[in-house]
Amino acid sequence: MNKIKLYVYPNAKPHVHDVDYPEYYNTVPLSKKGIEEHCILTGPERADYFYMGQLANDRWNQFNPSQFQYFFGNENRHICDIEGEGGQHIPDWLHSSIITTMGPLKRYSNIYKLFARPTFSKLLLHIINTVKEDFTAPDRISFGFKGFINCQTRAQLAQGLQFPSVIEKELSINNKWNGPSEPGSTIQKEYIDMMMRHLVSLCPRGSGIDSVRLIESCYYNRVPVLISDEDYYLVGEDSYDTDFCFRYINPNMSPFELQDLLQSIYDEGIDELKYKASLARKYFDSVIVEYFKDPTLFFLKWLNSAK
Repeated sequence: MNKIKLYVYPNAKPHVHDVDYPEYYNTVPLSKKGIEEHCILTGPERADYFYMGQLANDRWNQFNPSQFQYFFGNENRHICDIEGEGGQHIPDWLHSSIITTMGPLKRYSNIYKLFARPTFSKLLLHIINTVKEDFTAPDRISFGFKGFINCQTRAQLAQGLQFPSVIEKELSINNKWNGPSEPGSTIQKEYIDMMMRHLVSLCPRGSGIDSVRLIESCYYNRVPVLISDEDYYLVGEDSYDTDFCFRYINPNMSPFELQDLLQSIYDEGIDELKYKASLARKYFDSVIVEYFKDPTLFFLKWLNSAK
């Protein structure tokens, strides 16, 4: 693929992943390495695209279009990465531009070009950087969730899972958020063991809208169930079939509604659910693995094909 001519604003903020988290180096499009390998840096008069750097979505009061000299009149050639909790507000002045971010909400479908990049964890990066394993799906239908209760959706899920039912399910509540846990740690082993015991992996939103658990479930050959108060775009969803994932979007889920959801999934039958699990793993291998091989190249191919 030909390199793009890119103007990087002098005030463009570098990725926190490159600067502060060496284990997450080159995990976001147009990282330092990505720019070096896929871009020709140029002045604004010759640029194909203008890069605004990484904008923190909890600091919108610090950003405005006047800070980017060539923005007006070139909005649809401006690229920025939005970092922070997935699924947050994107200001109107960016809606005619090209945005890369985690868990972009589907209500932002009006944005000119919106690229969903994966949220990630140390576990996911460990999986990506080690030899892949194959996993057998269980021969019975059961549901599992282990995590920290840090939002209303998870509280509703925990309440519903304790509701009496003949459907087999397991709930394990952590006493703190363990997203940054190290590969091989006890808490991470318990998390994986929970995943392996159940064919269906319940993936509620957390403090952010997007769920790395959903991506990890795909790797372990499990059926992910997205549970949230608002829907968001999965990585590659605009070009890859993600129907293997059940989606339940309800800001006011009751225990009875959760039981109805579990029953409807259970009624799919073991063969159909095992098939969906295999499609989830295929998605992981075809989309997630390819993304992490070279996030910038993955993004530029998308940009070249995106309508």
